[in-house]
Amino acid sequence: MLFAHAFDRPNLLAWIRLFRKNPFRVYAAALGLVAAATLVRFALHQHLSSAAPFTAYGLALLCIALAGGFWPGMVTLAASLLTGSILFLPPAFSLTLADEAWWPLMMFAVFGTVHVALVSGLIASILRHDEHQQFLFGELRHRSRNLFAVVQGMASRTLMESRSLPEARQALETRLASLARTHAMLADSGWAGASLKQIVSEELTTFASQFDCTGCDLVLNTPAAQSFALIVHELATNAVKHGALSKSEGRVAISGSLTGKGDELFRFAWCEYGGPAVHPPRRRGFGSSILDTMANRFACSVQASYHPEGLVYTLEIPVGSLEAAPSFEGTFWRQIARPLTILSMVRSVPKRATTG
Repeated sequence: MLFAHAFDRPNLLAWIRLFRKNPFRVYAAALGLVAAATLVRFALHQHLSSAAPFTAYGLALLCIALAGGFWPGMVTLAASLLTGSILFLPPAFSLTLADEAWWPLMMFAVFGTVHVALVSGLIASILRHDEHQQFLFGELRHRSRNLFAVVQGMASRTLMESRSLPEARQALETRLASLARTHAMLADSGWAGASLKQIVSEELTTFASQFDCTGCDLVLNTPAAQSFALIVHELATNAVKHGALSKSEGRVAISGSLTGKGDELFRFAWCEYGGPAVHPPRRRGFGSSILDTMANRFACSVQASYHPEGLVYTLEIPVGSLEAAPSFEGTFWRQIARPLTILSMVRSVPKRATTG
């Protein structure tokens, strides 16, 4: 525990990183510590037997492995072996060794290598964890700003365009719940991405027998997942109020496919049938803005066709702007990311709203 707390200090870790950036300084320090250990060994020569020639070099080895890393530690070990064997192993001040001198030399070489590997590996792991932590906090700040901007814009437009306060509350709660479910998926995956199929399934869970979803196994990055969550929510809400999901016999076919040269475009299609005849909306509200304006921000093609048999809504998006990049995973990220999921809002509203 003391060792863990000793290295749980950003200033110390920052100093180690700064020290390692200058190889000349690292190796000069290694040779300097070997020289200092040699002087200490000379000072203790009267009190130590020839069977302990490398006693003073252990601390130098530990310090360089800790501050400099594996290879500086191995250089320190090699310099210690060479200096100690010449000066303190019989016969002293000679390049030859007595038969009994090989045993302490080999023991220090083996155990020194193990110490260097363990200490340098441990410090490297601590440094990587610290870099990981800094990266995650940076991502947390960035995604928090984006999330709050989305929520602020959503709340502003919903309140401005709703006809009454209850209507605004209903619409805002359902939209926030949809966004919260998507953030819960992202947090559960360590922010590595969210499956489009899972987003669709979560949004339409109440209507599991009335929709089919194929070709939507693409794992989306965070911005794309947020956009699709709001788009699918608005499509489902419109279908419940005016389209195929307003009748028990109505159905929705959702499909995804790769198109274009080299499959560089992802085509998402929402097709309703079996419901009442649909007509283009007479009033353009925030829901229409989501399906049009917001969708156009990341899609290269957005089409909404109001056929008598049902709405057909299609998107074509570059695959590169959708796919989730490899990301760090782990319990730590889940611990700091989960508060962003605003799960309390999910618990306070129905899983699927029929109006709003």
